[in-house]
Amino acid sequence: MAIIRPCADLRNKYNEVSKICHETNEPVYITKNGYNDLVILSNEAYEEYEEEKINRLMDEYFDKKFADFEEFKNNIYQKLEESMKDIQNGNYRPAQEVFKEMEEKYKINE
Repeated sequence: MAIIRPCADLRNKYNEVSKICHETNEPVYITKNGYNDLVILSNEAYEEYEEEKINRLMDEYFDKKFADFEEFKNNIYQKLEESMKDIQNGNYRPAQEVFKEMEEKYKINE
């Protein structure tokens, strides 16, 4: 069942609202003038939500990109073969060089 609280509770009963969020791990709907205005979650619940969202998006991407696992494996094998041929032909750069270039280009570790 949805947990609904008026916006005044955020100011007057913050600790109580926070406790509800943490104990139930469910969203608390905050109303303003009788209408839904906000939804709040504990940090833990929000992180779980974000993780589920990322996993769902990755699954959707994978499902679109690779209709089946055989296609996925064949794609990986093809890329590995191409990579091995590049290495045999001397078409590669050391990883340290590539990482250093990326750090400089994107101003990482400055």
